[in-house]
Amino acid sequence: MPKLCKFTSPADGKPVYVNPALVTVVYSFKGQPPDTIIGFGKDYMLGVAESLEETVSRLGEATAGEAPKE
Repeated sequence: MPKLCKFTSPADGKPVYVNPALVTVVYSFKGQPPDTIIGFGKDYMLGVAESLEETVSRLGEATAGEAPKE
């Protein structure tokens, strides 16, 4: 099982942890400022403060068995 990835909540700055095995989509919502959204299936979306590139990188490293960067 991949390790949990630590991200930051954009609302309050607290850490949120994501199981990369459950992620189905990652995209950037073009608001002001742009938000990175992690989707789990079609019913649950989570916004994170990290950039799209950093989010995808962390999730990719975790599923490849490498320790995620913090």
